[in-house]
Amino acid sequence: MPNLHYGFLGPNAEALTGGELRDRQRLRDDIDLNSFNLRIWAVAATGFFTDSYNLFATNVILPSLAFVYWPDERSTWRELLVNSMTLVGSMVGQVLFGWLGDRFGRTRLYGIELAIVIFSTIGVASVSKGVDNMSILGWLLVWRFVMGIGIGAEYPLSAVITTEWSSTNARGRMISAVFLMQPVGQLFAQLVGLWVLIGLDKRHHIQENCSKTTDAVAMAECTSAVDSIWRIVTGVGAAPALIAILFRLLISDPGLYDLEVKKDIPRALRSTRRVYPRQSNQNIPLQQINLPNGGPGHHPPRPVQFSSQDMRFFFIDQKNWVYLAGTSATWFLLDFSFYGLGMGNFRTLAKIWATWDVKQHGGDPPAVPTWNTDPTLNATIFETKHRTATIYDVLYENARKSMLTVSIASIIGSLLFILAVNHIPRRQWLTTSFLVLSLLFIICGGTFYAVFHTSNHSVTVFLVAVCHFVFNFGANTLTFMIPAEIFPTTYRCFCHGVAAAAGKFGSVVVILILHFIRASDSSTTTPGYTFIIFGIIMALGAVFSWAWIPDIQERHEDVRLLALRNKTLEVLGGGYARAVDQEGEYIGFRRKWRRYRGAE
Repeated sequence: MPNLHYGFLGPNAEALTGGELRDRQRLRDDIDLNSFNLRIWAVAATGFFTDSYNLFATNVILPSLAFVYWPDERSTWRELLVNSMTLVGSMVGQVLFGWLGDRFGRTRLYGIELAIVIFSTIGVASVSKGVDNMSILGWLLVWRFVMGIGIGAEYPLSAVITTEWSSTNARGRMISAVFLMQPVGQLFAQLVGLWVLIGLDKRHHIQENCSKTTDAVAMAECTSAVDSIWRIVTGVGAAPALIAILFRLLISDPGLYDLEVKKDIPRALRSTRRVYPRQSNQNIPLQQINLPNGGPGHHPPRPVQFSSQDMRFFFIDQKNWVYLAGTSATWFLLDFSFYGLGMGNFRTLAKIWATWDVKQHGGDPPAVPTWNTDPTLNATIFETKHRTATIYDVLYENARKSMLTVSIASIIGSLLFILAVNHIPRRQWLTTSFLVLSLLFIICGGTFYAVFHTSNHSVTVFLVAVCHFVFNFGANTLTFMIPAEIFPTTYRCFCHGVAAAAGKFGSVVVILILHFIRASDSSTTTPGYTFIIFGIIMALGAVFSWAWIPDIQERHEDVRLLALRNKTLEVLGGGYARAVDQEGEYIGFRRKWRRYRGAE
């Protein structure tokens, strides 16, 4: 039985017959007659929103968990384990479902990962220590790892389905609009945490009961209410996943996948016409479209997907390892700084908002602030000199400061990027945004030294907010977009998953490093030089994006038009060899160096 999944078609799609090339062009023409497709966007965006909510909900739930189950623990090792297991699970999901998405189809799996998220969300929300005979931390780690697999799977599937169903002109706006759901999901996690906190306070009087440290009954009710907070916040994450699964019944595999990988041309055209019904050429019978230009016996050699021969040809002989290395390196470096700033951000926020008087108390903030045992300390934490802070104050302030510093700036950055995406060259802007972030982080580091725990601490707060704005107006969005555009259909999902997993590996590395820095260094200036290190890492990201990322757009023939024209997926899918040999691009450190020396 012949293998129905075909591999790399060649720089000029040499493995297609003349008729198949015409069918592919017909398919592209049909899709490109359309603009932004709300149905496709909704399908991908709901899932990506769900995964963002669940990923960043740890910043909301960990203080509550710590208050209930390890209130006297100053170390951050439990937080490290919870975040690490989630991120490692994401790496597994990204690579595994990237491979499965190319091998078995996009939509066949586009729902399984959400079922994993729903199942694991219920698991996390239900964990218990039994009658003191089980480890609640152990169960949390197991379920967060499983949840991470579902979260990671969403990255390649959402990006690739959006890319392949998009018209060439709307592709950038659609992918970036899907990625907008990352900061939106992050914002909603904080909002849900805040709403649950306020609602439970009205019912259980959290502020009042948690302040009565000598009243065992009041503290028991306080602890019970706080335990409900993190469980409700976690459980809410299952609701949008259910909606997303229903949305995914509305689409089938992209026609480009059916045509190039499965060679099922009638199905490819039918699927496309269901999504884009108004086509100028839909009245042409399908059997009249596939008319090979070659003779009756003209059948080019068929590459076999994921065979060792095809993998070697694509990655080694055609040098497309450069693309994979470029997207993986830039995503690794981006997430090193992004998650270094964003995971466990309640602790980072406590530093930049000057909410821990290290001159008086020394060291890093504890895993969660010390409630009620030292009124002077708590007054320092919340800058409220006439009352003692409670867990309510801690959770409320964490949510408020996270939304002001992180979420709002990130959403504004994403929205502006959607508007500008067709007017800025993606490769050059990726490099530029890395350089801007490098400069901002170095300035943040220097500013932190100067204004830490002074009345001017708002300068650091503002600069960190600007960093989050630039992340989403540039590199954070682009590292998600570019791998979905530059690889051929047969390996697009897998390569996106590998690049995304490299990013999550960077996030695991940075949270490990930050944990050991906090454990071994009691200096008040730790965040200052951490910001400077992030600046150096961003400069490295600029180097790799400059050398190893190809052009994705080209200028219109009419130079008066400000918008750039996206290259089609068929052109970009030709890979490194096509970009270098036919389009004259300079990709790679050696070629860049020789060009600047005038040798090429």
